[in-house]
Amino acid sequence: MRIVILAYFILFLLSVGIFIVLSFHAGFGYVFLQWHGWQLQTNLFLVLILFFISLIAIYACWYGLKQIFRRNIQNHLQPKSFQKLHPYERLGILWLLKAEAFEQQQIISTYQASALLHPLIRAQMSLNQLDTSSAKDWLKQSKNPLFELAELLKIDIALVEENHTEAFERIEFLSVQPLSTWLQPVATAYQAQLQEKWLQLSLQYPWKMFDATHQPQFDQAQNVLWLQALFQFRERADERVIDQLKTWIENQKSMINDYPVEHKIILLKLMVQFEQFDLQSFAFAEQILEERFVPDVLYIWLDQVFEHAHLDIDVIASKIEAWSTQYPAQPSIAFAKWHIAQAQGKIDEANELLTQYPEDPYMAYLRIKSALASDDLQLDLKRLLQFSDQDFKFNL
Repeated sequence: MRIVILAYFILFLLSVGIFIVLSFHAGFGYVFLQWHGWQLQTNLFLVLILFFISLIAIYACWYGLKQIFRRNIQNHLQPKSFQKLHPYERLGILWLLKAEAFEQQQIISTYQASALLHPLIRAQMSLNQLDTSSAKDWLKQSKNPLFELAELLKIDIALVEENHTEAFERIEFLSVQPLSTWLQPVATAYQAQLQEKWLQLSLQYPWKMFDATHQPQFDQAQNVLWLQALFQFRERADERVIDQLKTWIENQKSMINDYPVEHKIILLKLMVQFEQFDLQSFAFAEQILEERFVPDVLYIWLDQVFEHAHLDIDVIASKIEAWSTQYPAQPSIAFAKWHIAQAQGKIDEANELLTQYPEDPYMAYLRIKSALASDDLQLDLKRLLQFSDQDFKFNL
């Protein structure tokens, strides 16, 4: 409707311009109208203005009535043919049915006439079928005005092909590239899609995130997924990225403090994989235990205390005793008390602790370890524990 009104307005301006030129020496003329006793005396210029205003008013009324009648008729008539529906109505039905994967031909035919969107739609269809070669061919036909949308598809192709370097470069470029003016009305959706690409890359190539010039601002849930990926691919870490992880933890302290305990445990188990975090992981584990008792965290804390922190044995004993009072009947605390009794030379007390919790695997480990006289056999037993299902380092 706005296009039609704009066309009328342009036609009006042209008519006025022509009228003014033709009236330059002759004047605007004179018009006299009489009807049922009514009289109107004016010039031709004002009649021209009233004529165009009347045209616009008539068109607006006709358009409004057409929309009202069309909606009322649609509310009472059963559609006879899917193909006779408006294209946006057909797409809406496919969207409601979540039928994009099954009715691709319908979607393709809808955009067949669009020189801008048709190549992108076909590229997305090919990518959905993991046909990256065909998707690339279609993207070669994409026009420059849809640059950002084409780049998002190229990122998806790179991720499918596990070309992480190319995906990283394209995502980082889009992150600093000003958004095209025509995309501003959907800027929120575009930024959400770009954030999703960052997350996908972080799950496949997590350590690369530290090389980003403008690191993505993940929310808490996304950060946890990224930390899990860092833990999964921990063997890829070198000295440089470990230092970058250390810097990230320092910079994100306030956010990490707000993490739920479950998320903090994921970060703790990542930290204990690297020697650079020995003292930090000890303090972090203690912080978690102050919030909630988690046996795995106590094992990590105890391992860090004896292996790296080297606290006085009486200080360790007092902390364990405090946790024993706060969290009674915990096999992991009995495990810790056994190590303290051994360090203090209280062999009888240590042996008595071994009789507790016969079903606990870690207490069973201590009973077998105590029964093995050979240091070599004890070392073999420790190796077996390292290859168990636990997902944290443990050297006790």
